[in-house]
Amino acid sequence: MVTISRETSAQIEARLRGVYRECSIEWLAGLWSFVEGADAVHRADSIADIRDEGQLSALCPAVDADERFAVFRVVLPPDSDDSGFVGWLSSRIKAATGSGLFVICGHNRERGGVFDYYGVPEAIGDEARELLDRLTRTDAFDGVVMRATQTAGDSGIGPETVFCFTQDGTTISARYGGGRIAEGWLVGTLDASQVRFDYVQVQVDGVVDSGRSVGEVSRLPDGRWRLTEHFTWSSRDGGGTNHLEE
Repeated sequence: MVTISRETSAQIEARLRGVYRECSIEWLAGLWSFVEGADAVHRADSIADIRDEGQLSALCPAVDADERFAVFRVVLPPDSDDSGFVGWLSSRIKAATGSGLFVICGHNRERGGVFDYYGVPEAIGDEARELLDRLTRTDAFDGVVMRATQTAGDSGIGPETVFCFTQDGTTISARYGGGRIAEGWLVGTLDASQVRFDYVQVQVDGVVDSGRSVGEVSRLPDGRWRLTEHFTWSSRDGGGTNHLEE
């Protein structure tokens, strides 16, 4: 069933990151290529047969092919709101590797329903695998989704605001939104447990604010991340302290 909902960009990002972490992902052995016409008919080793105006092509193990692909299968969690997932994952791979990909969808009731085959060029197969592994890691700040649990009175964010973090070395960034925030971005550094970043945000009423934060990250007793940020407005007077938790 197609799901229709209204979400901020950050809420979409948070939802799809959650879907991803519940997916089953399996890389197929070897490399794969497309064959067409008579060579594609009745192939026992084909994992997908596609017709285009009468022309048949099949995705098969690569043998002396000019264009070869590494292929992985994604089985989506049943009953999840995964609308937009294919575009989200494809965009992440494109941004990380510079490469496009192909997607072939299928359905297997015994494995939970919808599944997808993703094919990436042989040359970036290792990069794509590293990205997918990184998106499931819990020992780094990359991919962490947080919500505000305690806020200063004039911070603008609230319990409905979600933060989606990305980390590359000591550089961190996050898109956030929800509640009074229509769209927000932050970028800065995370060095050990110390964080520093600048932020800019647009409220749903059109007010634009910006500022700077310093703070620290820590682990809660159950292993989740916590961020305590002490912010100072650049766009107006004031500041305060916010607490975010994974």
